[in-house]
Amino acid sequence: MGKLSRKTGLLGAGLAVLILGAVIAGQALIHTEERSLFPSLAKSEFSLLSHEGVAITNADLVGRPTAIYFGFTWCPDICPTTLSQLADAKASLIADNVPQAEQLQIVFFTVDPERDTVHQLSEYLTLFDADITGITGPVADIMAAVSRFGVFAQKVATSDEDYQVDHSASVYLYDRKGQFIGTISPAEPAEMGLAKLERLVTR
Repeated sequence: MGKLSRKTGLLGAGLAVLILGAVIAGQALIHTEERSLFPSLAKSEFSLLSHEGVAITNADLVGRPTAIYFGFTWCPDICPTTLSQLADAKASLIADNVPQAEQLQIVFFTVDPERDTVHQLSEYLTLFDADITGITGPVADIMAAVSRFGVFAQKVATSDEDYQVDHSASVYLYDRKGQFIGTISPAEPAEMGLAKLERLVTR
């Protein structure tokens, strides 16, 4: 190989290393920004009620791998679909003997506390074949907590003088220490979400 060819090869290799480094740095920055948008459970303070009418705080969710979904019981489609998928995923992980899969904690955090009373949440969660913890409480306290989680939720009036709630549709994942580790998007294939839950429970 001539000198020019060797220099070209070295330049190409150097450029590839720089590009790879930039990509890795960019991914690290995105990961850091994502963590700052969705703080740990320790920083997402709340003192509310479970679907059983028992006092529950953010600290009560620490200690187990946790998947939190923010929604409401009057939701026509995506909320029940997501909760069913989470229940099915947990059952699948347990059936496959994935270590500690039974510890997965599924939490349904209402963004519609006006209608989602303790009784309403309790009745609603019986529709799902899983041990799901529902969280509700006073409107001001719920909305303050939702904001601390970095979740969007807004009432939208409908034509029949009722309302729906536009809200973040992702599932938020936290490890045993209460650290945010990522989300499951409703646009992701079920297999991808299942893989994320498996990594969550085995980490």
